[in-house]
Amino acid sequence: MSTNQVPNNDEVRLAEEKLRASDEDLQQEEQTNAARKGVSACPFAHSSTEALPYHYIPLRMGGRGGTHMVSEGSRALIDNEVTLKDLKTMTGAFYELAFQDQTLDKLIRSHEDPHGDRFAKWIHQKLSGSNVWDMDRRSRDKTPVEVAGGRTAVVHDRSSAHAAAWYSPKRPRQEVGRHFELDECRVWMRLHFYAMRKTGIMEKSPSFADFYVRFIGHFVSVYEGSAPMFARESLRWSENAGNVDRYIRDGRVMKDVLGRGYSKATRDLPESELYDDEWPYYVGQ
Repeated sequence: MSTNQVPNNDEVRLAEEKLRASDEDLQQEEQTNAARKGVSACPFAHSSTEALPYHYIPLRMGGRGGTHMVSEGSRALIDNEVTLKDLKTMTGAFYELAFQDQTLDKLIRSHEDPHGDRFAKWIHQKLSGSNVWDMDRRSRDKTPVEVAGGRTAVVHDRSSAHAAAWYSPKRPRQEVGRHFELDECRVWMRLHFYAMRKTGIMEKSPSFADFYVRFIGHFVSVYEGSAPMFARESLRWSENAGNVDRYIRDGRVMKDVLGRGYSKATRDLPESELYDDEWPYYVGQ
């Protein structure tokens, strides 16, 4: 082992700790997992393929830093409209897209990990109050994995997973350790909402789709503060088949997004969204 191996490993761990300390949702996840040891998993909702009527469900926020909280409305989405199986179909489709994307795949250390399954369980727990994601975390292999530059990391929760992505061995050397930027967040949201469309969840439950875009708008802010205002634009991008066809023809590179900083990126937004300080928490009805 080289003399600088331990500081390098500490670098990844400190990045993980700094991320967790920056966001109350991440801190709550860690505390909830510790408090739930020994609790059995909740039963899953039934499956339905019928389209359901739309109803608006607000995000419920609490705590000092605006932590997302389960509400009766979000729980009803999981109980009555979108099942864990549906969520796994959506997140599985997303990762199939991400593995082929020239931007996102550099952030994914290994295709062998059950990314989609874990992501779906996280969504299920956040919306319903189940503990399926906590149960999954407790059973994970804690063997350190190798990331960039011979560093190692233990990937066991959301903070450590994203720190490992920053230090992915697939990233160019000059990008190793760099946090996600606005263009990367926009690529992520576009493909994720496209996966929601192509798997039929938007058609099955318009209420879930509307809530979920706002849900992602809240959570993406911990990675890039300006990203939430682009969530609705990302949803619109995914609606246009021509956008998807162009993206594929360009070698799965979003040329209209990559390399564009905040000032240029905001040209893609209508003024009603650019100056909307209340979305995703308050939506006019």
